[in-house]
Amino acid sequence: MNIMQTTCSNSEAGHLIVRSDALRRALNLAEQVARHSASVLIHGETGTGKEMIARTIHDCSPRSHGPWVDVNCAALPEHLVESELFGYEKGAFSGADVQKPGLFEMAGKGTLFLDEIGDLNLNVQVKLLRVLDGVPYYRLGGSRKIHPDVRIVAATNQDLEELVRCGRFRRDLFHRIAQFKIEVPPLRERTEDILGIAEEVLRQMHPAANFTEDALDALRCYPWPGNVRELKNAVFNAALRAKNPKQRITTADLQLPGVAPLGDLDPPSRHKLQHVEREMILQALERTGGHQNQAAIRLGISRRTLVRKLRLYRESGEMPGNQRHPIQKLNDRSWRAHVGAPVRMKQGHREFMAELINLSLGGAAVTTDRMLEFGARVSIYFGIPETDTVAELGGTVVWSAHAGVFGVRFSSLGADTSNRLQGWLRSQMDMERQKTQ
Repeated sequence: MNIMQTTCSNSEAGHLIVRSDALRRALNLAEQVARHSASVLIHGETGTGKEMIARTIHDCSPRSHGPWVDVNCAALPEHLVESELFGYEKGAFSGADVQKPGLFEMAGKGTLFLDEIGDLNLNVQVKLLRVLDGVPYYRLGGSRKIHPDVRIVAATNQDLEELVRCGRFRRDLFHRIAQFKIEVPPLRERTEDILGIAEEVLRQMHPAANFTEDALDALRCYPWPGNVRELKNAVFNAALRAKNPKQRITTADLQLPGVAPLGDLDPPSRHKLQHVEREMILQALERTGGHQNQAAIRLGISRRTLVRKLRLYRESGEMPGNQRHPIQKLNDRSWRAHVGAPVRMKQGHREFMAELINLSLGGAAVTTDRMLEFGARVSIYFGIPETDTVAELGGTVVWSAHAGVFGVRFSSLGADTSNRLQGWLRSQMDMERQKTQ
């Protein structure tokens, strides 16, 4: 079991099961920004753990001993949003029998978490912006100015930049709350976390129980549109309906939509599932340089299971057993060439220099003294060696390993750029393959 250990001892993240690099990077970013006073916007699908990231920011911040106040903006009736945020005086309106402090006051010297902030109406957005800019406000019906001292962390499952373009969210408020952005990846992109969460839920219900191999395959392959909540519910219900829950949980027990037990699949479908599994294993080994322990952790399986499957692949002739690394082929899109060359980058209208660490068809790693925010759109101008082409590689910042090092996932490249880049990468792969033979 992999438990996330944060640098702040009182963080709720200390109880989280984190196996994926993607979620670990998000938590590390949360800890880094926690030490600063910047407003933070957390973006991710419903059920991915945005509130957990927000709570980590509070727990690791200098305000950790202050109050933590959270509010779901989507759950507040429109006519009550203003009174809830800013409070009201006794007699301010019909039914106001007592004075009520607003959420900003309640969170004084602490953190106010505004969940689903994209659902706020435009009128409240204007007043919220003024408060965030440090302008004192009055309670409804009040005559005394309130000077809030609060840190704002907001979250949304919507594309706020698209809402800005549509006129449904104020541009100035967006830039005020998104001084720093953290992207929480969906569970389907964190395969390693799926099994960790599932095994923990099952352990809490039946400590001696485990999953069959086909159930583990089903858990990995299912897309989990409801993310962590759906996964926990699926395992909980499977444990309740299982014929022998204290021993083995099967695919049939999970009852995942569109996922049939392996034994019920026809031979072509079974073969396709096994092919997908083999490719996942080979890619994990490729990315870890053939290190089986690291590959098993990435896949969310035990090393014993990985070794058993590799032996089956060799015995069936699906993977040669005499290669130095247990990889039958290099994957063009994920294989990275080490570059270490200066490049020009552009974000918006800003141009700056960076060092290109490595490069693949799918993305690149760069180091620069500029702060690149999560989700920022950037371009890398790379002179492809042995050609006269300076390729513009446009993409999105998707991770930060440590200060100054960032990962960029490319958007769709033009056909000519893609072909030239692929040709150079193939030549680099051939050279690498010759070294390992």
